[in-house]
Order: sequence, then C-alpha cells, then structure tokens
Amino acid sequence: MTRKPTSPDPRWLPLLPADELAGDRDYTVHTTLRRYKGTAAWHFANLPPELSAQIRSRFGSTARGWGSIRVSVRIGGTQWRTSLFPDRKSGTYLFAVKAEVRKAENLSDGDAITAELQIE
Repeated sequence: MTRKPTSPDPRWLPLLPADELAGDRDYTVHTTLRRYKGTAAWHFANLPPELSAQIRSRFGSTARGWGSIRVSVRIGGTQWRTSLFPDRKSGTYLFAVKAEVRKAENLSDGDAITAELQIE
C-alpha cells in the first residue's frame, strides 16, 4: 500500500502555482447536469465562469492531456475520480457524471446539483 504524502514533494514545487502551498484545493459547485446532445448518453456539469477562471489561474499550468485537471468529486454520498476538461464552447471547465453516479444519486438531465471538488 502506498501512502499519499501530506505535503508536496519538493521536486515538484517549481511546477506548482505559488499559492498551491496554501493547500486550498477544495471547491463547492452549484450547477446543472446536462446530457450531451450527440448519440452517446454522456452527462456533464459545467463550472461557473468565475470558478473556472480561478482554477485555470491556479492549476492550469499543471494540466494534462486535452487541458485536463485531475479532481475528486462528491455528489451526495457518491465520490469518484475524474478530470475537469476545458469546454471551448462555454469557456469554462466541465466534468463528466457517469451513469453509476447518476443512478446512485437519482440524477437526470436538467437537475440542479451541488458537487464538492478537490483538485488532485
């Protein structure tokens, strides 16, 4: 079993935003669940523009493929790991809400949700 360090590894400090050391990586988001209009049944939740700008400013330099930022999300009693992805159309970040979560929390397209995010 590998333990997660309680403080950032000093080797990575040059890559982290300066205020990252403060440890404020938790956000609460009030948004609406939306179904993708394509043939797939994907459901997404967009972050508000102000919050997206703040996360982009603080963590954008650590983004991975497609500009993604790893997060842990909790809606109700269900928690999972996913990524925030930049949405070119809205200029905000969004995250996918998988079917398992929607079923466990009885969610469908158009529902108002409150999600707790933690940047990993």
